[in-house]
Amino acid sequence: MSDPMNPEISGYVEPTKAELSARKNRNRAIALGLFGFVALVFTIMLLKMGYFKP
Repeated sequence: MSDPMNPEISGYVEPTKAELSARKNRNRAIALGLFGFVALVFTIMLLKMGYFKP
């Protein structure tokens, strides 16, 4: 079985600091978008159930 974290395997390239930084920023953006979507769905659910009646 191959280990993708083993640098001795042919074809494996160590990511650069710029690539790791870009990956980290991309993951944060995805997490923020997912959190926003969940908050939106939760708020809509509460509105439809009548929790925020004026």
